[in-house]
Amino acid sequence: PGPEPDAQIPLDNIKAKVVSVSIDGLLRTKNDIVMESVKDLFKVEHFEDLILTAQDCRGKLQELGCFSNVGINIDTSTTGTKDYTVTFQVQELKKVTGSVNTMVGNNEGSLMTGVKFPNLLGRGERLQADYTYGTKKSSSFNISILKPLRGKMKTNLTGNVYQSTGEYPTSGFKELDRGFLADLSFISSPSVLHNLQYEAVWRNISSVSRAAAFAVREHSGHTLKSSLKHILCVDRRDNTIFPNEGTLFKLSQEFAGLGGNIGFFKNELELQANIPLAEDISLQGSFSGGILKDLQGDKTFNISDHFFLGGPLNVRGFDSRGIGPSSDGNALGGTLYWASGLHLYAPLPFRPGRGGLGDLFRSHVFVTAGNVGNFWLSGAMGRD
Repeated sequence: PGPEPDAQIPLDNIKAKVVSVSIDGLLRTKNDIVMESVKDLFKVEHFEDLILTAQDCRGKLQELGCFSNVGINIDTSTTGTKDYTVTFQVQELKKVTGSVNTMVGNNEGSLMTGVKFPNLLGRGERLQADYTYGTKKSSSFNISILKPLRGKMKTNLTGNVYQSTGEYPTSGFKELDRGFLADLSFISSPSVLHNLQYEAVWRNISSVSRAAAFAVREHSGHTLKSSLKHILCVDRRDNTIFPNEGTLFKLSQEFAGLGGNIGFFKNELELQANIPLAEDISLQGSFSGGILKDLQGDKTFNISDHFFLGGPLNVRGFDSRGIGPSSDGNALGGTLYWASGLHLYAPLPFRPGRGGLGDLFRSHVFVTAGNVGNFWLSGAMGRD
C-alpha cells in the first residue's frame, strides 16, 4: 500500500550534503566576504538543516550591505543521491543612489537631501553625504564613510565630518559646530548594542539679538570640545515607532576634556516599558534622567552642554525648553534633569485606512512630568 495522503516525511531523516554553492550576479562584491557568509552550508548533514542553513546564509548576505535582493535555489546534484547544489541569485545595489525627503518634528519642518555610494570597495563600505535645512534656520551637512568589520559581533566603524547650525530663540543663542566623529558599533549579545565614539568639535556660540540675557551672552565665543562617549542600548521592543510590548534601556556616558577648553562628565539614562492591553492597544511608561558634572581645573562647560526640558519630545504642554531656570525670558537649562511619562496608545476611532496609511496614526492619551535645574552644586546632596 502507498503512503497515506496526509502522511508527512520528516526532513531530518533525509540525508543531505552540499557539494557546491554558486553566487549568480556578482559584479563589484569581493569573493571573500561572500564565501565567509555561505561556508556553513558545507557542514549540513540532513535536508532540514540544509533548508534552515540556506535561509540563515541568505540573511547574512542581505546584511552585507551589498545586495538589494537575494534569492535561493536548491537542486539535486548528479554526483550522488544525497548531494545537493545551492545557488544564490543576487542583485547588487546601484553604484549611486540619491534621495530627497521631508520631515516634520519638534515643531520644525526639514528638507533632507542626500547621495549615497553603497558597496564602494566591494566589501559593504558606504560613502554618504547629507544636507538638511530646517524652517527654523537650522541646517546641517554631513559626510560619512562606513567600513564593516566582519565577525559575530557585527562591528562597524564609521567616520563623520560635519557642520551644523542651530538657532534657539527660547534660549537667546545660535550655535555653529564643525567637527569630526568616529563611531565603533558592535553587538555583545542579541538586542544589546554598544557605540564607542570619539568627537572633536569646534563650537561658536553667539546671541540671537541684543535683547539676549547676560546669562546667555556670557557663554558667547569659541570653544573646542574633545570627548569620548559610550552608549549602551538594550532594545527588546517589537517596534521602534509604535511598540506594543517590550522594553528599552539606554545609558549614555560622555567624558570631555581630552583636549580643548571644555571638560565634563555627562551621564544620561532612558527607560521604557510597553504592556499590551488589547489588540493594538498598549500602555507605555517612560523615564529619562541626566546629570552633568564639571571637572576640577580650568576646563568647564557652557550653555550648549546643558540639559533642556519642555516641548513635544519630552514634557508635553510646555513651550520648547520651557521648563527650568531662565533669565530675562531666555531658557538656561540645567545640569540635572528628570522626565517621566505614562502613555496610552490606541487605533484611530472607527479604524480609517486599516491595513494601510491609517496604521501609521494612533490615538494618544498621556501624562508627563519632569524638572531640570542646577542641583548638587557643592557636591553635598544634604546641603544642596
